[in-house]
Amino acid sequence: MSSRNLGESTPKGPRSTLRRVVETLVIVGIVVGMDVLLVYALFPYGSASEVVWSEYAAAADQDIDTVIVGSSTGQRCIDPNVLDSELGTSTFSLATPAQPIENTCVAVSEAISGHGVGRVIMGVDYETMSLDPWDKGAVTYVQAKAAHEPLPKAIGDYAGLLARPGFPSTTKFLEVIFPWTLAHVKGGFRSIADNVRMRLDGTTAIEAAKVRDPAWTYVGKGYGNYDYQLDTSKAKEAMSPTKHGIASFTDENMATLQKIIDLCRENNVQLVVVATPRPAFNVLCYGERYPEQMTRVRDAVESAGAVFLDANLLKASRYAPSAEDFADGEHLNATGAAGFSATLADYLGRLDAGEDVSGLSYSYDDWLDYLASIGYISAVTLDGSVEGGVATLEATPYTGTKVQVEYKFCLCDAEGNVTGTLRDWSRDATVTCAVPAAAEGGGLAVRVDARQVGSGADFERYCVWSPSQ
Repeated sequence: MSSRNLGESTPKGPRSTLRRVVETLVIVGIVVGMDVLLVYALFPYGSASEVVWSEYAAAADQDIDTVIVGSSTGQRCIDPNVLDSELGTSTFSLATPAQPIENTCVAVSEAISGHGVGRVIMGVDYETMSLDPWDKGAVTYVQAKAAHEPLPKAIGDYAGLLARPGFPSTTKFLEVIFPWTLAHVKGGFRSIADNVRMRLDGTTAIEAAKVRDPAWTYVGKGYGNYDYQLDTSKAKEAMSPTKHGIASFTDENMATLQKIIDLCRENNVQLVVVATPRPAFNVLCYGERYPEQMTRVRDAVESAGAVFLDANLLKASRYAPSAEDFADGEHLNATGAAGFSATLADYLGRLDAGEDVSGLSYSYDDWLDYLASIGYISAVTLDGSVEGGVATLEATPYTGTKVQVEYKFCLCDAEGNVTGTLRDWSRDATVTCAVPAAAEGGGLAVRVDARQVGSGADFERYCVWSPSQ
């Protein structure tokens, strides 16, 4: 019998390298498999990016000579179908909501290499250049593009995404690897089941998008839109600075814009950068910062021989959208997009014919002329404060410098019905009124009507304020 104690075990030697590799591969395989299943089940099917890239892939054998790129302002303001009917071109929209400018560069590169396009129309707005990229928009756009590409090209797209500033950091890296943590279906098990069912039963990305957003209508060539109409009485919440503030354009965004400019110039592609239309109040609210910052974009574009157009500065004889043409403070609705696209087609046609188009719009260098040209009230807002049971209210009109405004202040009930007049028409934009203690929670509301001095209209624009705001 051995002298070794029976309870003792023979110590195991270190695991072989092969075994460690196999175990690691098994673990990685399990994680990857679970990730694929979770993406399939949880990642929303039918996003705007999926619609765009699936339709673009279906058009692989078709002639495309023009692309529209940019965020939702480009997506919902320019209808490629109208451009083509007017110009005889073949246009496709690769613009998507919240598209970071880095993704716009990816789209331009794809359109040049894949279709040899001759013209790129890039829709921009103030926030395109002032905001940091939105991770969700960046990841979903690249993922949708990669889903319709050969594996080597898809890997290249993901590598390019991970190489962007900030993405090698742990959080953003994980968002790329596990995109269902960034965007996932909401509504519980039934919504997840519907998401899986649509992927399994042959539902197209367009059909899935309509299920997710019944108000959206797909028109074709990557373009879809809504029929919503802007409520100017809520202009303040519709202003971009209300949501985003007013920041200077970032160096990173300007550098990426320069990459797009260089990419187009090197490939002999005409670049047309369009600051898309928005209601006048959503330009005026920036004050002098708007021309100050937008001049930087114009100068960068035009110094390279590309075309820059701020559609907000087009003269009224060329383009004069109404409030009914807008879905909200930043986007045109379907009717408005059709109208602007016809105007843009005319502008591009004149460019193609060699005409001088500089006189069709105002310049940032002549900003005062633009301000003087706005001969109507775009919106009025009403701000107030309550102290010692007294509300002090001040109306702010958004209009041209030559327009004189008068105001009427009324009391309203909780449903917005006028119950009495605080002050009849006057050019005084401020008013005070007593606020009963019971109304400080929101039971009282004050409405201001605004119209041009001398107008016989009941009002042109209005806004409602309550102590609860």
